[in-house]
Amino acid sequence: MTDTPTAKTPMLRSQDIDGALLEVDDLHVHFASRGKLFGTTPPPVKAVNGVSFSIAPEKTFGLVGESGSGKSTVARAILQLVDIQSGTIRLAGDDVTKVPPRDELDFRKNVQAVLQDPFSSLNQVHQTRTIVGDGITRHYGTKAGAARDERVGLLLDAVGLSREFLDRYPYEMSGGQRQRISIARALAVEPRLIIADEATSALDVSIQSQVINVLRRIQDDSGVSFLFIAHDLEVVKHVSHDLGVMYLGYLVEKGDANAIYDAPTHPYTEMLIASIPMPDPGVQAARRELRQTFEDDAEPPSPANLPPGCPFENRCPVAMDICREVMPEPTPAHHGGDVRCHLHTSGPELAGESVVEFIKTKAQSKLSGSQRSTDKSSTP
Repeated sequence: MTDTPTAKTPMLRSQDIDGALLEVDDLHVHFASRGKLFGTTPPPVKAVNGVSFSIAPEKTFGLVGESGSGKSTVARAILQLVDIQSGTIRLAGDDVTKVPPRDELDFRKNVQAVLQDPFSSLNQVHQTRTIVGDGITRHYGTKAGAARDERVGLLLDAVGLSREFLDRYPYEMSGGQRQRISIARALAVEPRLIIADEATSALDVSIQSQVINVLRRIQDDSGVSFLFIAHDLEVVKHVSHDLGVMYLGYLVEKGDANAIYDAPTHPYTEMLIASIPMPDPGVQAARRELRQTFEDDAEPPSPANLPPGCPFENRCPVAMDICREVMPEPTPAHHGGDVRCHLHTSGPELAGESVVEFIKTKAQSKLSGSQRSTDKSSTP
């Protein structure tokens, strides 16, 4: 008799775990740079620098940032796909920083992934019954047949697809349907954590909403936790309980998702929010005006040659001298998390409160100064 889950066997609920489900502590990931043939070895690319966060049972932690910020590298480190320089990763209290081969199968059962491109991540020569069912065979020993097909059918029900998809190949499906198959495959082994790395980025907006609703419903039904990674802050905010904002390998702000969106404490977070288009013309105009205060043309530093201070300094409209010299340490913020910004301990000393009004005041002051300079130059 196998341990194959059935319709009457609920998924393992993460609430049975005491404390955090996933804990990432001071994670560093470096990659070797490609050196010259006869030159000296160049400095490593510092993709992730001191990242720490945790995911509570049955909750979603969103990770957001521009391309190259290190989001996917964090995911790959958790999935054991890249070596880490230093730091600790714990799953349900167990150290999984480096999983030994004898425990790898159990780790893969507990931590699954849904990737950005479902077309390339699904085997194009296999039908859905095989794509989803192979995991059931590997972890539960159930051979291909009616019992396994029934379990796959239940998973298709869970992601909102009919059982007609049992016989379909990935090339016969739309992008949204393929992503649902990817979610069903991840759910097949009853994981405690699913890492969704840009899982909705390649989909149309309407399909994104459908997939996000599927993820929410699955979390409500099964208790699975999610690490949801995307570059769209609006999408991440809607799906996440807690939120982390990454910039050039640093986690510059983390805390309650709604509180960060309503009152960000880091200028970079505010820049991302100001970049989100809004249907209200008045709100959109205000956001555009605020967005224009940031140095859009400034080139971000190279991860292989990070500055001693804050890497966002050359794009920040309210940067101070200390920002160029010292990387700020995490400071408690109003949203229950923390922020890495000197504005909270130096200069205006915002003490973890929102940075929005301070940026607006500085922008208005700068605009007024520019206007006075223009008036003086035009006076005969």
